[in-house]
Amino acid sequence: MPAELKRHSLGDVELLSGEILPSAELAYCTYGELNAAKDNVVLLPTFYTGSHIRNEGFFGTGRALDPARHFIVSVNLFGNGWSSSPSNAAPAVRGPRFPEVSLYDNVKCQHHL
Repeated sequence: MPAELKRHSLGDVELLSGEILPSAELAYCTYGELNAAKDNVVLLPTFYTGSHIRNEGFFGTGRALDPARHFIVSVNLFGNGWSSSPSNAAPAVRGPRFPEVSLYDNVKCQHHL
């Protein structure tokens, strides 16, 4: 059930720590179709060390989360290598200079999707 990876640009994000994550991006995939009432959305964030690819094991035809009934948005957490992470961030915050990102920061930014 491979899906196209999409990116949502957030610009410079002030984190809970007070640090700035420049040019922040969330990587995500969607599965299923958004209905006319827009009431079938399920947000499925990744877990630490997980990705949207691993989340694909949590849903499928006839399961509780079924793309035939739900519009599933699988969002990668900051730091997992797909969304803004130490390996792909702007040079000023790449590697060990990557700012401290909290779960709160992830949820706050996912709300923008």
